[in-house]
Amino acid sequence: MGNSLLKTDGYVPPTERQLSMARVKPRSITVAIMYRLFHACNALFGSDRMMRLTLNASHLFSRFAFELSSIGYGENFANVSLALSEEILSRHIPAEGTVLDVGCGYGRSCRLAAKFAASVIGIDYDGGLLEVARKQTAEKNVDYVHGDVTKDLGGQKFDLVLLIHVIEHIDDPDTILETLRRVSNKIIVEVPDFESDPLNLVRFDLGLQFYSDGDHVREYTERILTDQLTRNGWTIIEVRKNGGAVLAVAEIT
Repeated sequence: MGNSLLKTDGYVPPTERQLSMARVKPRSITVAIMYRLFHACNALFGSDRMMRLTLNASHLFSRFAFELSSIGYGENFANVSLALSEEILSRHIPAEGTVLDVGCGYGRSCRLAAKFAASVIGIDYDGGLLEVARKQTAEKNVDYVHGDVTKDLGGQKFDLVLLIHVIEHIDDPDTILETLRRVSNKIIVEVPDFESDPLNLVRFDLGLQFYSDGDHVREYTERILTDQLTRNGWTIIEVRKNGGAVLAVAEIT
């Protein structure tokens, strides 16, 4: 897609020159019309109504743009727009280590972890997602299990557990976080970051939709995530924010 920063072999950070531009920008007729239309509507309907309208519109179109970008750029986009990275996995997966990806979905995190682990198991209750994951996974050290982490692994232990965009869908996060202490001594949890978009503060204050997925039962801040981990016996050793996500690495000490 043109001079893409999202190459097939990873993210290429933009240079200072690439992100520098002339003070006078090319004129956009579309933008000019939208500005005039906005100011006309603002005068007609009032700033309060327009604020609510634009907050809802920006939330909706941001979601659409993210989904379309994920389709257009594939896993490269997700790998750089979220918090879990190869760099983090390379530091927290020991040599010849084993990894469990809970709620693995299409297997994106499994494929990332496979570059550094001897063995990766992805587990999910959705058999349809696992079928897609198997078709998309060429790595020989990745296997998928259809089932429940609390009863379908036969007491197996792992060097690292991944819980990537899962617990925001779970009514009782304490149960899963406590259960996983019996599966591994180290965990990486990633969740959506409510604070990544400052407009969410306004949406929340006005009672507008602020959640990033209709299936979520809660949104997260860094403090909510670290509090949940701490109260379930995990010690935080690293926190990273990127894009719209916050990630915590924790271990049992």
